[in-house]
Amino acid sequence: MASLRDIKRRIKSVRNTSQITKAMQMVASAKMRRAQELALKGRTYMSALANVLKHLQDTLTDVTSPLLEARETGKKLIIVVSTDRGLCGGLNSNLFKEILLNCDADADYLTVGIKLNSQLARCGRNLVATFTIGDTVEEAELKPIFQFIRKGFTDGTYNCVEVIYQKFINVMVQRPDTVKLLPLNREDLLKVAAQDDIEDDTNPNFLLEPNPQTLINSILPLYFGHQLVQMILEGKASEQSARMVAMKAATENAKTLIGELTLEYNKARQTQITNELLEITTAMKAME
Repeated sequence: MASLRDIKRRIKSVRNTSQITKAMQMVASAKMRRAQELALKGRTYMSALANVLKHLQDTLTDVTSPLLEARETGKKLIIVVSTDRGLCGGLNSNLFKEILLNCDADADYLTVGIKLNSQLARCGRNLVATFTIGDTVEEAELKPIFQFIRKGFTDGTYNCVEVIYQKFINVMVQRPDTVKLLPLNREDLLKVAAQDDIEDDTNPNFLLEPNPQTLINSILPLYFGHQLVQMILEGKASEQSARMVAMKAATENAKTLIGELTLEYNKARQTQITNELLEITTAMKAME
């Protein structure tokens, strides 16, 4: 049996750990709410883009854009939205399992978040670029990613761009999801443009200037860029949710362990007192 001093040290160590995990749980909770707010604000922007596409839907089948062109030559680029830090349960390991099962081994990989870089390298995946994004997802951090993707696709280096990320379902559930980002699909754009729930606050004299082709060339980069931003925001919300749940579980486990150690300490203390009483009683009888 461990000594009383060792048990007290363990209790103190576990209590300190529980205080850290409790603080991390509260921080993750606040960051999760912030990520959810950003994702909801992004939907408003998406609705505005869809409203413009609604007025361009008659010309979507005729206009051309490099982002709409399907190519037979070039490689596939897979964007992996992971995390920069750990302590978020099985979030990254589940995403990595999905990559091994459903992503091409001969594709190029771009990571947003560094946590899976070493795993991708160990399994022989070609990592061409990696980026770090803060919790607030600033525009300056996203610009190099957009430039890399758009340049690689338009110059023919890549014929397809896919994104794999953790889709935020709710606080307890996050699921790996794969979305084709480029080339943009005309049918999908027409479905977005034809949505009945888009608020159309324009009047019958709605004008498109300078012309549909120029507008499409301006809107499509915004559209695919916003899609990627939404996936990154969902990844951030999933990360903070998973971290909050993991830290909550760690805090509860620490409390349970403290209770068990306290019981062990009390038993050891009781045994020690009993032994001391026996020694005193034995000594008194020996002196009679």
